[in-house]
Amino acid sequence: MPATDHVLNSQGAKATLYVLNVGDRAIQIGSHIHLADVNEDLLFFTDRNAADHAEAALTDPQLSRPQQIAAARRLAHDRSKTPGQAPWGYRLDVAPGDSKRFSPENSPSDKIDVVEIGGRRRVPGLRKDKQSGDVDLD
Repeated sequence: MPATDHVLNSQGAKATLYVLNVGDRAIQIGSHIHLADVNEDLLFFTDRNAADHAEAALTDPQLSRPQQIAAARRLAHDRSKTPGQAPWGYRLDVAPGDSKRFSPENSPSDKIDVVEIGGRRRVPGLRKDKQSGDVDLD
């Protein structure tokens, strides 16, 4: 059997995000889920500094837990439609069928590689509150 390398997710833009789970349970997301549509308890950060500040807010003893979470959310990347800027239009950069689990206990935040969703760039039916025009990622 010849040795061959298979390159996964070789086309499209790639990015690195930092993720914090502010919920009370682990959240698992699959390889082809649109990151902007995942559980609201996952907060995305486009730079490590913002993620570090959010982690500090989540452990601030002078704030109640709801205040800690609100402070972390203010620092997180806006998930609204921003074409070309992760997490909008991006998914995990993992092999098809794989997934990643995000635990609330992880600190520092998980660093993940993400890749643009390809094909027709349409993601219908993932969230009930999603407007019909939001299935088009372009």
